[in-house]
Amino acid sequence: MGRSRTNQRSVRVLAVAGLTALALVGCSNAGSSGSSSSGTTLTVNNNEGEPLTDNFNPLDPTSTLNVYGSFSMIYEPLVQYDSQRPGVTYPWLATSSAWSNGDKTLTFNLRKNVTWSDGKPFTSSDVVYTFDLLKKVSAVNVYGIQFANIVANGKYQVTMTFAQPAFADFYYIAEVTPMLPEHIWSKVSDPATYTDTNPVGTGPYVLAHFTPQNFMLNKNPHYWQAGLPKIASLDYVAGTATSLQTMVNNDTLDWSSGGSPGAQKWVKQNPVNHYWFPGGGVVSLEPNLARWPLSDVSVRKAISLAVNRPVVGTRGEFGYETPIISTTGMLPSQQNYVAAQFASDKLTYDPAAAKAVLKKAGYSLGSNGIFEKGGKQLAITIEDPSGFVDYITDCQLIDTELKQVGIAVTCDGVSTNAWGSDLASGNFESTIRWSDYGNGDPYYLYNGWLNSTLAPKGGQASDDFERWNSSASQSALNTYISTTSTATRSQALATLEGIIVNQVPVIPLFDAADWGTYLTKNAVGWPSPHNPYADDSPGASYAEVVALRLRPVH
Repeated sequence: MGRSRTNQRSVRVLAVAGLTALALVGCSNAGSSGSSSSGTTLTVNNNEGEPLTDNFNPLDPTSTLNVYGSFSMIYEPLVQYDSQRPGVTYPWLATSSAWSNGDKTLTFNLRKNVTWSDGKPFTSSDVVYTFDLLKKVSAVNVYGIQFANIVANGKYQVTMTFAQPAFADFYYIAEVTPMLPEHIWSKVSDPATYTDTNPVGTGPYVLAHFTPQNFMLNKNPHYWQAGLPKIASLDYVAGTATSLQTMVNNDTLDWSSGGSPGAQKWVKQNPVNHYWFPGGGVVSLEPNLARWPLSDVSVRKAISLAVNRPVVGTRGEFGYETPIISTTGMLPSQQNYVAAQFASDKLTYDPAAAKAVLKKAGYSLGSNGIFEKGGKQLAITIEDPSGFVDYITDCQLIDTELKQVGIAVTCDGVSTNAWGSDLASGNFESTIRWSDYGNGDPYYLYNGWLNSTLAPKGGQASDDFERWNSSASQSALNTYISTTSTATRSQALATLEGIIVNQVPVIPLFDAADWGTYLTKNAVGWPSPHNPYADDSPGASYAEVVALRLRPVH
C-alpha cells in the first residue's frame, strides 16, 4: 500500500505502509466519485483490508485519521513542506518563524483571522496548549522534542526555548505536529487514547459521515483560505484488494496510494489514468537486535552480501524503487553528505563472501545446507502485513537468496495492526519497512534508525524498532543537533555513517517510493515530475497541499 512517509505519527508507531495490486483498498460505495449537486467528490484510498474505526484523534497512530487519511485535512500544522524540493516550505498557520540564541529559541508568528471549524478563533493559546501537551505527555511526543518552555507573546506569536540547539526538530515541530483546539482538548483526560469522533480543526475539510467502510470529508465553511478547497468532498474508502482493483479497473478511484507492475500499461489504457512514484526514505530489512541470530553482526553482514538488491527491487517493487548503493544507507540525493572515507564503499551482491563471513564467525554448514552454531540453525523470520504484496514478495525473493548461502527464512504475513503492535513491543525477529525522511537531511534517517530514546527498554518503540543502543551513536546524534559548527556536524554524521557501515544495525535495500495514482477525470492540478509542489500520495500531511491545488474538471 501507500508509503505515507511523512505521515510520521503513523509511520513511527504503527508503521502502516506497503503496496497492494495497484491502489490500496476498495469499498461498496464505488460510484461516489464525480460531480453532484453539492460539488465534486473524489474517492480516495490510503490503506487496505481492515474496517475503519470511528476515531479521528490526530495524536493516535492507530486512528482512522492517521491510518486511512491525512491529519492535515482537518488538523493543520504550522508549516507545510514541499516533499520533493528540500528547503522549500509553505507558510501555513504560521506566517513566519525565526531561530535565535544559537538555535535555542524559536519564535513563530501566527496567521490572523483563522478559525476552528466550530467558528472559534485560532490563537497562540492553542499553539501553546498543543506543544505543552507534547511536553507533558510523553506518549504523544513521538518525536522526542525536548522543550524547555513555551510561551505566548500576545494572541499571534509563540516562543519556544530549548536547553540546547534544536534546529533539527523544526520539521517535527512545524510540519508534522497537528495544532489542537484548546477549548476542546483541555477537557480530554488522556490525549493518547482519546476517541475523537467529532474532530474540530482549522483544516479545509470537516468530517461529514462515517461508516466502517468509508468516511466523508466535506468542505469546511470556516476555512481561512478564501475560496478553497475547490473540491467539495473527499470520500475515503476501505475494503479488500479485490474490490479496490475493481475500482481501479473501472476508473472510479480518483486518488490512491498504490502501485503495480502494470502501472505503465494502466496509464496507456486511459488518458485520465496517472501515476507518480517519487523516491524518498530508505526501505530496509530491520533486524531485532535483541534476538539471536540477528544480534550477531556477522549474520547481518552476511545477509547484506547475500541480497541481490536489483533483483528484489525489480521483481518485488516492480522496478519502481532504486537499489541503495552506498554502504551508509544514504539516498543518491544525499551523497554530498557522505564522508570521504565511505564515498567509494558500495553495497555488493556476493554470496561467496557471505558464506566466508559466516564461516569466519564460527558457523558451520549443516547437512541440510543451512549454517548452524552451538546446535542452533541459522534461521530468521521476516514479518510484514500480509496485504503488503510488495514486501511479502520481497521476503520470498530474499528467502530464495539467503537459502543459497545457508540461511533459512520464514515469511510471516500478519495483519497491519498486529505488525504495528509487534514492532512497537519488540515482538518480532525482522521486518521490511521504510525509514523516516524528514526534509532530506540524513539526520532524520539516522535518528530513526539509531536513536535509542525512541525505543526505551521495556517500553513501546516509536522508531529504532531494531533496538539499537549505543553511546557512540547517541552522542553523535546529540552533537549533530546541538552544534552550530558545520565541521563538527560533519564529524558527527561521519560517526553515524561508520556505525551503519561497520555494525549494520539495519540492512538498506532500496529507496522508498511514495506511491500515488490519480485520475484526471474529475479533478486536475495534481503534482507531477513537471510540477513537484508535493508528492501525489493521499496519505501524508502534505496531501492537504495537493487537495487545495485541485480543481474540478466540470
